[in-house]
Amino acid sequence: MSPGCKAKSWLNLGDHVDLDIRESGNICTLTLKGRMVSGEPVSQFENAFQSALLSGHIYLIVDLEAVPFMDSSGIGSIVNALRMSSKVGGSAKLVKPAPFVAKTFKMCGILGLFAVYETEAEAVAAYAG
Repeated sequence: MSPGCKAKSWLNLGDHVDLDIRESGNICTLTLKGRMVSGEPVSQFENAFQSALLSGHIYLIVDLEAVPFMDSSGIGSIVNALRMSSKVGGSAKLVKPAPFVAKTFKMCGILGLFAVYETEAEAVAAYAG
């Protein structure tokens, strides 16, 4: 972790997903693990990225490598993160969406809305460039 980077411990988001939040400068990385489905998981993710945006972390990186399944509410919350970050002058990038999630995003026609990276480091570097 870089100097000045705040780390928050893993938050249990109900039975389905865990969320790791790391903030550094104006970048917030949200790493999801588990099923991103309607209810508490989506609510907690929404709260986390909204809190990050309000505290000045307008560039979001959403790591979806460990998300095997996402329902329509999960998809909507990811799109909402992009919409809200763009509204405040930032953006949202995805890191390595799991195969099912990538296919679902592609079928919905929204994968092209996001820059997608293989690693968090590549996404961070893209914000720096």
